[in-house]
Amino acid sequence: MSAISEELRTEQFVMSLRGIVPYVYEQAWQSVLDGTPLARTALHRGPDGLLRRTLRPDARFRLQIVDWRATRAEVQDARLAERLAGESAAGLPLDRAPLMCATLIRRSDSAWTFAWRYARELMDRRTGLRILEEAAAAYAVLLRGGTPHRAATALPGSAPQAASLQATALQVTALQATALPTAARTVGPVTR
Repeated sequence: MSAISEELRTEQFVMSLRGIVPYVYEQAWQSVLDGTPLARTALHRGPDGLLRRTLRPDARFRLQIVDWRATRAEVQDARLAERLAGESAAGLPLDRAPLMCATLIRRSDSAWTFAWRYARELMDRRTGLRILEEAAAAYAVLLRGGTPHRAATALPGSAPQAASLQATALQVTALQATALPTAARTVGPVTR
């Protein structure tokens, strides 16, 4: 872990999804992030020791997909808690854009867990929630065979647009918090 990543605070969202088509979901995220400089932002330390933002020419959203269907539910919950704690401790690679990581875990034939973590220096919680909403909307459009509208998500500090929470083809539900050990209750946003 670099000295820079030790200083970064991260935000983490964990949610349950039903009936996801993984590669369409990844494409939806890429379409949302393509429309914003957030996806191309990396950090480096300047000569004065302060963190500086750098915009890369492009960035690929990487969604790690894992399948835990062959594992009992209680073991899945323990593995999820371990994985989230490990990701939090590992930090994020700051010189690579985007400054986020995402994992889609298949827990049964129709149930998935989505875990998304990003650097707080990249965006605030409100922007993170808006990106989650835009990805859900883009996913619904892709499932209908359409082309998602690219919303330009602003960097933190700019005036955020009002985001409407609408039901989409995604059925997003909260994880059962009681199924996770206390240290790993990551339903919704978690700040490190």
